[in-house]
Formats: sequence, C-alpha cells, structure tokens
Amino acid sequence: MSDTLKKRTLNALVWSFIDKCGQQLLYFISGIILANLLTPEDYGKIGVLTLFITLSGILVDSGFGSALIRKKKATETDYSTIFFFNLAISVFFYLVLFFAAPLIADFFEIPSLTLIARILFISIIFQGFGLIQQVRLTKHIAFTHLARINIIAILAGSTVAIVYAYRGGGVWALVMQQLLITLLRTILLWIYGHWYPTAVFSPKSIREFLAYSSHLIGTGVLNAVYNNIYPMLIGKGYSTASVGFYTQAHRFQEIPSSLVATIFRSVAFPVLSTINDEPERMIRIFGKYIRTISFFIFPVMALFIVIAEPLVLVLLSEKWATVIPYLQRLCIAGAFSPFIILYYDLFNTIGRSDINLKTEIVKKILLTVGIFFCFGKGIIALIWLWVAYTLASLAASMWLGQRFTSYRAARFIRDIVPCLLLSAIAAAIAWWVFLSCTSLLSRLIVPLLVFSVVYLLGTYSARVEIWKEFFKWKAERNK
Repeated sequence: MSDTLKKRTLNALVWSFIDKCGQQLLYFISGIILANLLTPEDYGKIGVLTLFITLSGILVDSGFGSALIRKKKATETDYSTIFFFNLAISVFFYLVLFFAAPLIADFFEIPSLTLIARILFISIIFQGFGLIQQVRLTKHIAFTHLARINIIAILAGSTVAIVYAYRGGGVWALVMQQLLITLLRTILLWIYGHWYPTAVFSPKSIREFLAYSSHLIGTGVLNAVYNNIYPMLIGKGYSTASVGFYTQAHRFQEIPSSLVATIFRSVAFPVLSTINDEPERMIRIFGKYIRTISFFIFPVMALFIVIAEPLVLVLLSEKWATVIPYLQRLCIAGAFSPFIILYYDLFNTIGRSDINLKTEIVKKILLTVGIFFCFGKGIIALIWLWVAYTLASLAASMWLGQRFTSYRAARFIRDIVPCLLLSAIAAAIAWWVFLSCTSLLSRLIVPLLVFSVVYLLGTYSARVEIWKEFFKWKAERNK
C-alpha cells in the first residue's frame, strides 16, 4: 500500500471509527434511557414499520450512490441528475406508504399504527434530500465532516426524544427521535457539503449507472426485506411486545456488529475502488481488513454471549429479561455478518454486483423455506435459523471470493482463526468465572475484566498483526 493511500486510509479509518463509535455510543445510551421509560409494545410498533423505511431507503438510492462513488470522474450533471431522481422517488414512495398506512395497521391489528406510520415515513423524504451530499463526502473520504454531522444529529434528536418520553410521550418519542435525526443530518449535510444541484437532468447519466446499480437495487431490496422480516413475522404471528423484545435484542447485538461493519465498509469501498485496476494490491488490502475485523468482532460478540444476562438486567431492568436468550443467539450471527458485508463490497468493487444479486436470490429462497418450517416453532427457532443462514451465507461468499478473485477460502480461514480461537478461549475462562460470581454486578464486571485481560494478552503473545501495526504507528508518532 503506497504511503499516500495508507495515510488516507488510516485517517479515514480513525474518523470513521470516531463517527461510528460516537453514533453507537449515543444510540446505546439513549436506547437504555428510552427502554426504561417506554414499553416493549412501544418498540414493537416501530419495529414492524422498520422494513418499510429500510426498503424505501434502498429504492430511493437505487444503487446510484455506490455507482457515483465507483466512477472515477463523476460530473456535475451526474450528481444533479441523481439528486433529482432520488428526490422524486422519495416523494413517490412516501405518498404510496401514506395511503397504504391504514392497510399496514389492519394487517398488524394495531389501529394507532396509521398515524404513526404516516408521520414516521416523512423521514424518507428527508433522506432523499441528503443522499448526494453524503455520497460526495464519502467519495472524497471526508469522514471528519461525516463524523460531526452524524454525532450532532443523533445527540440533538435523542435528547429531544428522551425529554418527550420522560413527559409521557410514549411511542411518539421514538417517532420524534428518528424524524429529528434524519432532518438534522440532512440539513448538516447541505451545510458541510458545499454542493448544490444545478437545473439539469440527463437520462444518459441514468442509463450509464443503471447497468451497475440495477443489481445493487435487487440485492438491496432482498436484503432489506429479509433482514427486517422477523419483526413483521413476529408482529403478525406472536405479539407486539414480542417484536419489542426481539428488536431490543437485535439492537444490542447490532451495536458491535454494525459498528465494525460500517466502519470498514465506509472506508473499504471507496479505498478499494481507487485501486480496482490493481488486483493483487486490492486483495492484499482486503485481507488486512478481514484480519482487523476479526480482531475486534470476535471478542466483543463472545463477551456479549457470556455477560448477556447481567448486561440486560442491569441496563434495561427485569421487564426486558426475555431479551437475554435472543441476544445470546443473535451474537453468533453478528460475529460473522461483517465479513459477508465486506465480501459484498469486494464484488461491487470489481464490477460484479450481479454476483451479489444472484447469490442473494438463492439464499433468500432457502431462507424462505426455512421460515416456513420454523415459524410455528417459536422465536428461538427462528433465531437459530438466522444463525444457520448467516454461516451458510459466509460459506457462499468465501466460495465466490475464491472463484472470482485471488482471495482463497483457505486464506480467509487463516486470517480469522487466530482471533476466533483466542476469543473462544477467553470466553470459556470468563464463563467459568461468571458461574462463581454471586451478585448481579459482579457477574457483569468481573467476567468482562477477565475476558479482556486473557484476550489482549493472548493476541499479544500470538503476535497478531494489529499489535505490530499499533507499535509501528506509535513509534512513528514518537519520532
């Protein structure tokens, strides 16, 4: 990796880390406060609507954001054309969902959902206004600005939501939180982006990007539907409170999983896209990303499995105890999902977004069959199905990576095994300590400390690569 690209990547990773850590920390803190002020039913009402917002976001972007990032010399005409396209699509989908809101409420047998949905879905239009500004900042690796934008928006929106929940706002506190965060983020993107569209719309630009983005749309839609289908299934087949429990477990698991995935994804795609004409160099850097992800994701997820019970009971109280077994199982899937996402971006980088679409179609057909057999067997059975699906998806990504790039499956296994094995050893020792603790607080703190010491000493003794990079970086700073 050249010094210039290495410095840009390191700077981008640092600011992306600050951005994503700041976001997750704020969501984590505000989530704990709101969970103690609200009920599982409140979270369940928002949970069943998540699919519609996520799906609309995918369709509004239409894959053109990634296409613009990938294109080395995007023009002002390209940016303006996609901006107006995104805006028009966002208004269209809001109107569709506005009139569909009563049907959604009837489907879940929650009459109050009509008004909640109509207000919450306004965030789709806010998102449409800010997509191109975000694309431009990402393309130019301006993660300093993105960090400030996201942290300010989440801090302000969550603070207002907490105050409103404290005053008895109920589910509307969650609606207000999402609307304000999306609105403030869009306003700040315009302020920091220093870009404004011109009155131009080029069908040629749309056609140019469509061949690439059409596969992204298909893949994105499939992922949006199936990644958010569980809250809908649980809401229809079980209860609104059950949706709230599942949603809370998923959010806890998603904090480390999403944090690691989004940090590297936000940096990996633009960086790898700049060197996609140098296959060997690209794969070398991709392998480094895999090893770094494994260093962080495996220990965090293993630790969450060990301390799930005291973590939930201390932070969320006894009323959320149902979350514990859901969280422990979801963490198994969460430990491997960031690698699937990184493979997804690798295929996009080499211009083979069609691989992702074809693979997702097959995987989703198999998942649908699994859901058919597991739906009536309880929520735990559905979660175990998701774990199996995640592991199978990773195996498919490894095979495809070996087929279409020089990154072999055996190399992937060698890259992740050291941290995976050391995490398992640390978890076993921490679990033994956990069983000997008596008080709730000691069962949270003592295993955490023991796990951290064992894992850090183990990876240092094994000379895991990230320690070498750390000491090299420290030596350069001290010069």
